Amino acid sequence: MSESAVRAAVEVAAEHGLRSDDPRVLRDAWHVLVHLRPLPLVARVSSGRPYPEGPSEDGVVIELAVASHAARAGAPVVPPSGLLPPGPHRHGGHVVTFWQYVEPKREVDPVAAGEGLRAIHEALADYEGELPSLHTDDLARISDSLEPSDDVELLRQLGLRQPVGRAQALHGDAHLANCLPGPLWHDFETACRGPRELDLAALSLSARVRNDDASRIALEGYGDHDPDLLEQCLPVYAAWVYASFMIALPRRPELGPVLAERLGWLRANYA
Repeated sequence: MSESAVRAAVEVAAEHGLRSDDPRVLRDAWHVLVHLRPLPLVARVSSGRPYPEGPSEDGVVIELAVASHAARAGAPVVPPSGLLPPGPHRHGGHVVTFWQYVEPKREVDPVAAGEGLRAIHEALADYEGELPSLHTDDLARISDSLEPSDDVELLRQLGLRQPVGRAQALHGDAHLANCLPGPLWHDFETACRGPRELDLAALSLSARVRNDDASRIALEGYGDHDPDLLEQCLPVYAAWVYASFMIALPRRPELGPVLAERLGWLRANYA
């Protein structure tokens, strides 16, 4: 899949007068990330798998709109590229968007990452574009596509809850793997509306389940928030993440033991 994704990225760039003779795949997962060397340009290319096994085209459009809004406000995000129209472009069965390349020269400072996430929330407070409410619709569609089971029913029960809090545009999946040194947050494809604590749930989940100190420090760096509302949001966010794990199992069987452990934790703490 990455071979056709690389070809799509190179050919779309060439159509706009930009030549890459040494493309390098940075990541091959939900999307394929391609550094179009020697250009300071990264192509984010859809895997080509149909939703929900692959990314929704709507998410690509949302990602560009939300990240662009945050970038214009000066928030610490990876900005869309200014070398060519950032997209979305459709080529060879893929959807391609273009972003500024950021050299990952050091580790992410978790305090700065938390402060940066707050700055992003402030920048998105006036975003008026259409966004889904929480991950409710996505969770429902994913779970409907899965074989019924006690685990799927657990994820539906938790993931379809509606935490009550002031809603605004959010990153949607704000764990530290979506933050580069700088810090610069990226991957706004699952942006949604909800209380800010839904984004903080991503950090809290990593801190609790993986004992990740960096996520714990980032949450502290974020500053003031409603801990009770965060506790309400955590199982809602976790259910969506683990439903995504379940849909990925056929092509990523190595997730099986991790998923079983995480579902056990979720059931013990929130069922």
